[in-house]
Amino acid sequence: MKLSLPARAYLLACGGAKGRISDRRRVALLVRAAVATDLLQRGRLADQSGKAGVTGRGPTGDLLLDDVLANLAEDGPRPWRSLVRRDGADTLKSLELQLVAAGLLREHTTRLLGRSVLELTDPAAAHREQDRVEAALRDPVSEVDSGDAALAALAAAAGIGAPRRDFRANSARLNELAGRAGPAVPALRRLVRRQRAVRSGGHG
Repeated sequence: MKLSLPARAYLLACGGAKGRISDRRRVALLVRAAVATDLLQRGRLADQSGKAGVTGRGPTGDLLLDDVLANLAEDGPRPWRSLVRRDGADTLKSLELQLVAAGLLREHTTRLLGRSVLELTDPAAAHREQDRVEAALRDPVSEVDSGDAALAALAAAAGIGAPRRDFRANSARLNELAGRAGPAVPALRRLVRRQRAVRSGGHG
């Protein structure tokens, strides 16, 4: 099954020991940025003077992408940062429902608090995406396809999928990959930095 970029980004974010995401707000931003980047790579969005504008109509074959595209077509062009920030929680929930229906996620009740959480049915799914990110950082740029380049750039911008020191050590490569991925990457990076600043300020 060919996965959309937001689905791959979500699986990558589940790469911890528990096989589930740990920071919903940050993953929601990652997923929204992945949606925007996927639509850009499909030729359904274009950068119009710093804004994301719809350039194609009709179904993409992915319900989540179709919903975001329809909303943007109705609203008109939006700044990339606004597009990444908008409706993050709802987009994340919709993606999770999609992944449950595809058999990639399942509900699990925690022992301690009895909470229902979503976890990977197969932890190897996250490991495969981690391997693709590592390959994008290591292999010749000409051999890295657009989807892997975007996934690596988005993961680095969100600080998800690998230790931050690994991303810092590959900053030059990541800048090159980000250039291929498009405007949603710097938008995501700024939003994540702001999120971290708010949290650190709240503890001060």
